Amino acid sequence: MSVEKQTIVEPLAKFHARLDKEGRVAIPKAIRDALKLSKNDYVEVVVRKIEIDTERRQIKVLRQAYLITRIGSKGLIFLPSDLKKQFDLHEKDIVEIVLYGFHKFDELVSDKGKQLLNKMQSAGKWAELRPGQSPPKIESMEYFSYVFV
Repeated sequence: MSVEKQTIVEPLAKFHARLDKEGRVAIPKAIRDALKLSKNDYVEVVVRKIEIDTERRQIKVLRQAYLITRIGSKGLIFLPSDLKKQFDLHEKDIVEIVLYGFHKFDELVSDKGKQLLNKMQSAGKWAELRPGQSPPKIESMEYFSYVFV
């Protein structure tokens, strides 16, 4: 009698987290380390608004949403403002996060794209130029020259 192996699709992780004042939650470091997740990777998650009933030993799932979101520094993931509004989520609320999958940043973006994104993130959204100062040149960027005729 042979035993067939059955493939079961289960979440990679499930945890509870408290929303910070910007409406972000942190993926625990142990989970990030185990899955080798880092800043700028994307995760596929289900966010659940829950209510914990300690007397009945129940966790009630009031609402849930699926989303793909980017991991920021310290493992923080952002919940969209319209989701927070529709689910009536506020700072210090506890949510349940079910992590189903992830996409590594390096697999999604070309070398040129990585250079540009890293430059954008390191410089911020904008930088003031002093009179006579030229914008910084990016090696992989294509530039046009003006020709005055």
